[in-house]
Amino acid sequence: MLSYLHGYHAGNHADVIKHLVLLALLQQLRQKEKPFVVIDTHGGNGLYALDSPQARKTREAESGALPLWQHYKKYSAFKSPLLNDYLALITGFNPDASAAKPSIYPGSPAIAQSQLREHDRLTVMELHNSEVDQLRTNFHFDKRITIHHRDGFEGAVALSPPAPPMPRRGLVLIDPSYEIKTDYQRVAKTVKEIHRRWATSMIAVWYPMLGRTRDHSSSLIQTLKSLPDVRVMELVMGPQTEEFGMHGSGMLLINTPWQFGKIIDPAMQEAATCMSASYRVTVK
Repeated sequence: MLSYLHGYHAGNHADVIKHLVLLALLQQLRQKEKPFVVIDTHGGNGLYALDSPQARKTREAESGALPLWQHYKKYSAFKSPLLNDYLALITGFNPDASAAKPSIYPGSPAIAQSQLREHDRLTVMELHNSEVDQLRTNFHFDKRITIHHRDGFEGAVALSPPAPPMPRRGLVLIDPSYEIKTDYQRVAKTVKEIHRRWATSMIAVWYPMLGRTRDHSSSLIQTLKSLPDVRVMELVMGPQTEEFGMHGSGMLLINTPWQFGKIIDPAMQEAATCMSASYRVTVK
């Protein structure tokens, strides 16, 4: 199924937890001089206009990045250094830093790009025809970035472990739309195979928290929690109901860096307060 377009959801609460975790992991990788590689399985187009017809139709950023932006502009800073870095990054993509809301929201490829050094590399996969064309337009100038028009699950396994001259240190971000129920099984299978092939890689999996009749997140966590150094974090926007709608989302990490919670938890707690949400760690 190729109907999903992230432009309808850019900057929403799911992006906040996903991108704060991604940024924190990238900052951890940068602490060592050795180069690293990032593999992004479902890159979308990488940059999103929040004044586009898609974004205006759903207005999902209003419960996600927008309240964080407004707080940052009003008070100039958060208590969390990571949260400040995240808002500074978003500000960098918006020429009018004094605007009431950002006009551009950076997707995961843009966030990863912002943290690359000269010898670091980013591989982005996207299967949707129009999305991958825009992705190439947005990032064609950066020789550190390789873009693949391919299935992200297949591609992540095929590229694990990275072959020379690619760095062997790295991070895999897996964040499908889960529009297809089998995505949950594909995520679990892909994570296990990547870990089997590339045991030292950090793996970050995003998942939605849906209505009771459609929520498969607990089974995904149960399947993967026996892998090394698993950490599960969730941002909850409201109570779970029987309906399909997403009431929150989570990030499941494998090979979580040492003391990662001291970095991410204060940022997520502060972000959740600003967004009138709640944050919890369910596995650590």
